[in-house]
Amino acid sequence: MGRLVIGNRELAEVSIGAISLHRTIGGYDLAVVLVLNVNSDDDASRSATIIGAQVSVGAGSVDPQRLGFARPEEPIVIAAKPHNWRANHSLYLNLHPNQLSALEELRGDENLTFDLQVKGTGSDEQGYEQYVQDSVQTQVPRSQWIDTLRSAGARDIMLLEVSLPLASASEDWSEVRTMLVRAEGQFRNGDYTGCIASCRTVIEELGHRVYGEGDWARTALDKLAAGRKAMTKDERESALCAIVRQYAHMAHHGPGEGGEADFSRPDAQWILRMTVATVAHAQAAFRRQAHLPKD
Repeated sequence: MGRLVIGNRELAEVSIGAISLHRTIGGYDLAVVLVLNVNSDDDASRSATIIGAQVSVGAGSVDPQRLGFARPEEPIVIAAKPHNWRANHSLYLNLHPNQLSALEELRGDENLTFDLQVKGTGSDEQGYEQYVQDSVQTQVPRSQWIDTLRSAGARDIMLLEVSLPLASASEDWSEVRTMLVRAEGQFRNGDYTGCIASCRTVIEELGHRVYGEGDWARTALDKLAAGRKAMTKDERESALCAIVRQYAHMAHHGPGEGGEADFSRPDAQWILRMTVATVAHAQAAFRRQAHLPKD
């Protein structure tokens, strides 16, 4: 909890209430509620005007890094009264998807710590103007932040500026989307091995839908090994799918079958990006084929 001091006297205690995220055109608004508990004072001449707050964010052992300057819709005026009073005011900080992506890189699988440097001007009982500043912090647990991303629709953008495909999936494709959403959820929750294993399931199912039943991955890799220079565009695309599947195999099986349990966040992010892009590419191809003129 912070304190706004005018002269030698405390005008108000400041704390952070709710932190929420709202989608806008091309970005997001981070909304931070300032909770102001103003102390009673028979001399009502002391006041302060808050113009905003510099927002910094840290995670785990990472020191807070500057995110931007949050502002209220209009300046927040605090005046002393003969009685205590309380008010809540929201500050807004516009964030580009790239900033949310960087924030997720910073967070990893840790909780977030928001640090606000509240800034403004004040006037004491003699009418002298002064600069006021106060620091206040709050921690947002990982699970709460994930819910915040979900409520803003940010998870559907993957925070990688790669749209989560199959948003309006047909019944035939709904299972692929469900598995992809599960992989994304595992990534956000820090289950990187589980995320990669789920990506393999997505690619496996996609391969059967695009290339037919049977061991399509082995066929694609055999062609890559035997005569890569002569491969067609479609054959090269199937080989890309097979390579992603081959890498993710290590997370899908136990050590006795060549599995590997130690995957990092960058590993999972890389495979998740590849999987999302592969599904999106296949979806676009099916849409193009659906609009081709019939013989």
